[in-house]
Amino acid sequence: MRIQTVLAVSQSCNRTRRIRKESVVFPMIHFITTAEHAYTLKGIRKSPYRRFPVACRTYNWLFRQRRIVASACIFTDLDRLRYFELAEAAKVYRRLRDAGVRVFNDPARVLLRFDLLSTLQRLGINDYRVYPAAQRPRPERFPVFLKCEEGHSQHFDRLLEDQEALDACLDEVQAAGVPLTRMLVTEFANTPVRDGVYRRHTIYRVGDVMLPGNSVLEGSPFVKYGQRGLSTDAEFEEIVAEMASNPYAERLRPAFEAAGIDYGRADFGFRDGRLAVYEINTNPSIGLKGGSRHEGFNAAVDRGLRALIETLGEIGGEP
Repeated sequence: MRIQTVLAVSQSCNRTRRIRKESVVFPMIHFITTAEHAYTLKGIRKSPYRRFPVACRTYNWLFRQRRIVASACIFTDLDRLRYFELAEAAKVYRRLRDAGVRVFNDPARVLLRFDLLSTLQRLGINDYRVYPAAQRPRPERFPVFLKCEEGHSQHFDRLLEDQEALDACLDEVQAAGVPLTRMLVTEFANTPVRDGVYRRHTIYRVGDVMLPGNSVLEGSPFVKYGQRGLSTDAEFEEIVAEMASNPYAERLRPAFEAAGIDYGRADFGFRDGRLAVYEINTNPSIGLKGGSRHEGFNAAVDRGLRALIETLGEIGGEP
């Protein structure tokens, strides 16, 4: 069994933290989230496969502690933090790391949406571009869509087919009292799998391990949760086969490396056969079951969850 580390820290952000180690007998993984988004970890907390203790903690909790007991700490929700919170989280990350705790997602290194997508395009991993909306861009390729830089919701559900439509939409948004600051214009990059039906693929990273997630289909370009009753039996079988073979693991690893993310989920698709990474979420929602009419798909989702839980157990020192 791995020995945990007890980290003693001062409450003040301005004072030097002191660290000491003590031996304890129970492994513990701390997930650090924003207060409103701990619900994403329900599948981990309630999983029947979990054999190790986990704690869902907020950044406010983290910054107040004088002592932290942990074998691993996973920093999440970094895109939802203010700058001074990111800076403080990065300091705590380093104190934990130097005390021997396994830490994931360095807040000083993780790239957020605009920087990430710009970097992936520059590296040739993506071939689509993203632009700050406030700069009134003239994209190289259409259609495009609007998306807020922070969070993961899709507040704008229109594809804009040309420059005239984009300019009109930006005018409309501003006239409605919505700032263009921290809003992005993104070139759309997802070829439908059939008429009006789009697929989003997912893959998880936990440390060095790449784990396949289940792809979902929707009758909308902005695929998020999947649309019940839309997938055919053949499409379910294709998803099951993809989860079994995990064919995109090494193609997605460089995107995680470029992002500085060692725990999270990448959402991706394909445009005319070319890989397109859409985002890497450091606080992905972990479900408990598939809930589909296709039993093979449900079994594959369950195997995927078990593999994720077992991998977390390995990094947390599961007995």
